[in-house]
Amino acid sequence: MEKYIAVALGGAVGALCRMALGEWVMTKVGSFPYGTVVVNLIGCLIIGLVLGLYMQKPDLPQWARFFLVVGGLGAFTTFSTFAFEMLQLMMAESYVQALFYGFVQVVGGLILCWFGVVLARMLWAI
Repeated sequence: MEKYIAVALGGAVGALCRMALGEWVMTKVGSFPYGTVVVNLIGCLIIGLVLGLYMQKPDLPQWARFFLVVGGLGAFTTFSTFAFEMLQLMMAESYVQALFYGFVQVVGGLILCWFGVVLARMLWAI
């Protein structure tokens, strides 16, 4: 039961953070879906960092992993929004923007996730 509570609480925190950060980013930039880009890239960095930490220290509490990764990051990041926004760009025949958007999300996400794992190894290998 503990893990379900951790997921639910983490999901609530992650969803609120996603909404707040996404809206804040959109007030600072134009109509391109930067809010989703920023949220997803930050989420990739955080998941790399958190799971990299668990790779180094597997004895850490599992409820924290459920709270942070399954609940928090599960609600914070979203592939469905990414897919819909990319489809909107394609339907508007903004193919270059759509390609750029997809490239930044996928390649940038992979790079930041990798960087998070490397950072976790460096920080907790000390």
